[in-house]
Order: sequence, then structure tokens, then C-alpha cells
Amino acid sequence: MDRLYDNIDEAKAFVLSFTNFAYDYDDQNLDDFYVITCEKCRKRHQYRDYLYPKSSCKKPTAILSTYDFGVSCELRDELIEKFDVTEDDFRPIYTKKGELVYYQITPQNVMEPIYKENDWYVTSVCPQCGAIQYGSDRIGDWYYNEKREPFAFISQNALDNMHDLNISYERFLRYSANYVISRRLYDFLTERYPRTHYFPLFLKEAEDSTENE
Repeated sequence: MDRLYDNIDEAKAFVLSFTNFAYDYDDQNLDDFYVITCEKCRKRHQYRDYLYPKSSCKKPTAILSTYDFGVSCELRDELIEKFDVTEDDFRPIYTKKGELVYYQITPQNVMEPIYKENDWYVTSVCPQCGAIQYGSDRIGDWYYNEKREPFAFISQNALDNMHDLNISYERFLRYSANYVISRRLYDFLTERYPRTHYFPLFLKEAEDSTENE
């Protein structure tokens, strides 16, 4: 990681926060890949695989221009081979010529809720489809330590029911979710790619040992 938390050894899971950016084609927009599923709240559903130029997919990990996350074909295969990860946890990304160049991370395991551990509350409920958004009084819905590094909390129940790759139960602004990885997957990725970046999740019981403002 480019910055290490002093108490990183106490973290039990981690939220993906890749910093390398992969750019799609200039003549694309979200309407090429998403369909509106609720006219009231404008909630979207991805119905088509993303298209990205090969030149943009050179790093092993990246945040996509759609604010999803992606990995190289080689890393995706290695994660399936070594971890509690399946083919369904990824969606292929092609060039306009149909060449497979990258994979979008699409975790299928939904975590147990952790909104109580983080004092997140319901900010809106769509009256038409019932979609729920969470938020908090803190900027970005995170706690911060004295170095202004963000973190959050996880319950023991959520930790016990995690896979190595997960999506949060809670949806936030624009119905975006957090992608959460296990400690052992974090250890593997940071050893292999030391400049990747993540936000730690600590057990709620460990709150006293985590300095926050």
C-alpha cells in the first residue's frame, strides 16, 4: 500500500480502493451498458459487458471509468484457482474488436449488514421499487484516524459469513456498494502488488484501539 495504517494488523477485512484508472472509449456512455430499472429513483442495471481499449488495461488492478473495479485476465484466473472466488464474481471486458482484455469485478456474495456497527442509517427509500440508500453524518460514510485515513467496522457475524470477495449489503449514493475482500486475499494482493490501496474494516470490539475523531 502507498500508506500503511499503524494498526493495520488488527484489520479483519478490506474495502477495495484501487487508484490506477482505466479509461474506456471516448464515444461511450453509461446508456450503452445500463438500462433504467426504476423510473422513480433512476436505479440502473448493467445488461452488457463493458468495452475498453487494450491500451487502458495494462495494470493488474484498476478502478474503471464507471467506478467499478477491474483486474487483469491473469489475476482473475489466479484468484479463482487459489481463493474462495468463482467465475461468476467477474464479468469480461472486451475491446471493440471483440478481444478479451480485462475483467470487471462483480462479487456475488452479499455480506451480512454492518450498518449498525457504523452508525449508517437509511437516507432514502424509493416509493416505487423499494430500493434503499444508506449514509451517515460523516463525510464519505467513513471514520478517520488521526492521520485522516478512513476505516469502518465489521461485525463478527459478517466476518464469519464472508467469502474472499464480497459486495456490501448496504448501498450508498446512487446505489453504489462497497466491494470487500478477506484478510487472506488482502495479504496476497498487497504482497504481489504493494502499491494497491484498500480501506480497513476492524471488528467493532476493537474500536477502543482505533483512534478516531
